[in-house]
Amino acid sequence: MTKMVSVIIPSYNSEKTIRHTLDGILTLQGNHLKEVIVVDSSDNTAMDEIKKHYSAHGVQFINAGIRVMPAIGRNIGARHATGKILAFIDSDAYPSPEWLQIIVSEYNKGRLAGGGSVELPDFQRNNGLAIAQLYLQLNEFMNVGKDRVKQFIPSVNLYCDRELFMQAGGFPQIRASEDTLFGFAINRITPLWFLPEAKVFHIFREDRSAFLRNQKLLGRYIIIYRRMHFQSLLYRSIIPVVLFPGFLLVKFTRMAFRICASRPGETARFIKVLPVFLLGLAYWSIGFIQGCFAGEN
Repeated sequence: MTKMVSVIIPSYNSEKTIRHTLDGILTLQGNHLKEVIVVDSSDNTAMDEIKKHYSAHGVQFINAGIRVMPAIGRNIGARHATGKILAFIDSDAYPSPEWLQIIVSEYNKGRLAGGGSVELPDFQRNNGLAIAQLYLQLNEFMNVGKDRVKQFIPSVNLYCDRELFMQAGGFPQIRASEDTLFGFAINRITPLWFLPEAKVFHIFREDRSAFLRNQKLLGRYIIIYRRMHFQSLLYRSIIPVVLFPGFLLVKFTRMAFRICASRPGETARFIKVLPVFLLGLAYWSIGFIQGCFAGEN
C-alpha cells in the first residue's frame, strides 16, 4: 500500500497561514498521501476563497459548525479519515518535503506512533519574537539528536496508527496540553517515537500581545493537565504556588542548557532573544499561578 496517510488539520481563522500548510502538503515527496482533511471552525468569510481553491485540488474541508478547540477538530478529522496512518499538523505550520516519507518508513519498521521536530520557517529565522517562542514552547523538539522515545510529542507534528489512535481514545477535550495527555495515553500502549529528521516549520505569532496571551494560556493549562493526570499532592491546594519558585528555576535551567547545548551558534541566538524569552516566561508564570487558583479541575 502506498497511499496510506490521512493528514488532518484543525483550523480557526487561519487564512494568513494555511496556504503555506496546504501548499507544503500537496507538494510532498513520495506517493503516501491518501487525503487531506481540514476541520474548520472559522467565524469569518476570509477562508471561503481558500476552501474553493484547495477543494479543487482534492482537499476535504469539514465545517465544524461552531468554534471548537483544536483537540476536538483533530478528533473530528480522525473519525472521517480512511488512511491507515493519521498525520496531524497545524494550520500555522508546513512540512519539509520528505516529511511523510520518513513517517511511513518508520511506521513500516513497527513504530506505530511518533512525530518529528519543529523549526522556524526561513522568513522568521531572524525574528526575535519567533525565536523566543520556539525556545519557550518547543526547545526539546528541535532537529537535534537521534531518534528516541518521548513521553509526548507536540500535535503540530504527530502521527499515529488509526486503530491505535481510536484505542487511546483520541485527544482529550482540553484547550491546551492535549498532546501531552495524548502522549501519556499512547505510551501506555506502545512507545512514542521522536524522529528529528521529520521536520515541520512552525509560523509563530508576530504580535507581542498575542504571544503573551498564549504564554499565559500555556502556563495555566500546565497545572490543569497535571491535576487531571497525576494524583500527587504536589499539584493540589496551595502547594504548587509555594513550590513554584524552585520549579521555575529548574525549568529555566533545563531549557537554557538544552538550547545552548543543541547546536553551534544557538547560545548567541539565545542570549540575543533572552529579554523576550524572559518576558514570555514571566507571562507563562502568571498563567501557572492563575491555574493554581482556578479550582481542582
